[in-house]
Amino acid sequence: MTAATEEVVRDTCQGLAVALAETFPVISGVTGKPVTHLIDHLHRNVPDFLWALNEKVAVESAVGASFAGARTCVVMKHNGLGFALDTLANAGVHTIGAALVIVVGDDPDAANSTCVLDSRELAAAARVPVLEPTCAGDCAATVRMAVTLSEESRTPVLVRVTPRLHTTCGDDVPPARLGGKSPQAPQHRTHDRAAVAHRLTKLGRVQWQRLVTLPTFTQASTELATETRCACDGSTAVIAVGAVAECLPESVRCAMTLRASWPIPEAAIDFTLAHDRVMVVEESSPQVERFLAERTWGKAEIIGRCSSHLPPEGSLSPELLARALACPQPSTWQTAQPKTSAPTDPGTYAVLFDAVARLRRAGAFVATDVGSSVRLCYPPYEGAEVALCLGSAVAVAAGAARTGLRAVGVIGDYAVLHSGLQSVLEVVNGSLPVLTVVLANGRQAQTGGQPVPRADLPALLTACGVKRIDNWDLNKLDARATFERLCALLRGPLPAVAIVHADR
Repeated sequence: MTAATEEVVRDTCQGLAVALAETFPVISGVTGKPVTHLIDHLHRNVPDFLWALNEKVAVESAVGASFAGARTCVVMKHNGLGFALDTLANAGVHTIGAALVIVVGDDPDAANSTCVLDSRELAAAARVPVLEPTCAGDCAATVRMAVTLSEESRTPVLVRVTPRLHTTCGDDVPPARLGGKSPQAPQHRTHDRAAVAHRLTKLGRVQWQRLVTLPTFTQASTELATETRCACDGSTAVIAVGAVAECLPESVRCAMTLRASWPIPEAAIDFTLAHDRVMVVEESSPQVERFLAERTWGKAEIIGRCSSHLPPEGSLSPELLARALACPQPSTWQTAQPKTSAPTDPGTYAVLFDAVARLRRAGAFVATDVGSSVRLCYPPYEGAEVALCLGSAVAVAAGAARTGLRAVGVIGDYAVLHSGLQSVLEVVNGSLPVLTVVLANGRQAQTGGQPVPRADLPALLTACGVKRIDNWDLNKLDARATFERLCALLRGPLPAVAIVHADR
């Protein structure tokens, strides 16, 4: 992320944070770019901000606060939404009390993420509505929309943001229907709302969601969340979703901007049918494009990512859109970009990484997390086979160990608490030959140094059944001593854990 982009993200996050703080008495978050700046701002300026251990716990806690009558917000990045998907899907059919809004940061270029994952696709799988501000100045109005729609449709609502959100949007004028102030949260939930879920079968809850919740949202979002200018001059019309609308060239005279990106407002279908050719502009996946192509099959030409008029993934730009609108034919896009730089120097952990790389060269299977330990995958170490996702290293190592290999999982202390303990339990239960190496520095180094929740790691690991736990300070051992200490643990008996402390 460039310095200029960082500045835009900071400015955008400040405005969004103010809107959230003025609306929600309960806010929690799990940090990670591109929402790190937003969460840091909330932490500094919202007295009751809650650091959540992981995304699943955060959403479950938010459901409880919602039923107690408090409007609640949870902030996370798109990868974390996948971790919370089970809870989100159940909350969507269960019905809720006061508004529950989940702000999700998407990373269309995977600039600071393990993968590109469009949170709208996860929301569609959970059948939970999604709103997107079109620019930074639109954030407060979008938050107010989300609150109203959440309480009208009795379901969590996602507000999807990306690093693109620009700071030069017009004045934030809330929709007339919402007035100038956020409506007050109910002091107590009503039995009426709770009863919707309790009086229906599990299948009935899904039917209620289809028949009542989503139609309620779709009708309201059509009124609140679309803007249209239509010259109908025969040129290609454009439907832009969320903040990517800022990329539309000035020459586009016929366009619709959508703040509601799932379910798709009926107005988008009507707009499409009124034109012969419509380009759908969205980041990251062509979700709206696919929907409109299906609903208007044979009645209008839909172009965009699926038709190869736009690249299949990644961010868009005004220049790219101008080129696509000027050229009626699909283009050929390069979709595989080589990595041009390795992660930054590991500092204190260089000695440990050298030792782990030697273990791999000696035949051990090594898996890392995607935190600080991910540097093991790159030169000069080339010390790991797999770096999957947050909290994954121990479980991946366990899978390799089941084939008979001696395996090493290198994981951070936060990742252990986030989702790694379950993997440790699996290793112990299966008596698998896995050495878990925990990088214990008490902070989330990859996302800005946020503190790790206080926990007695040796006690937790002992409670999981680990019998061999070795603690040492990395600053007190040289490369040879570190390697020998790891070798002694790996020789057995396994499973075992090395908790390697470094400067905070």
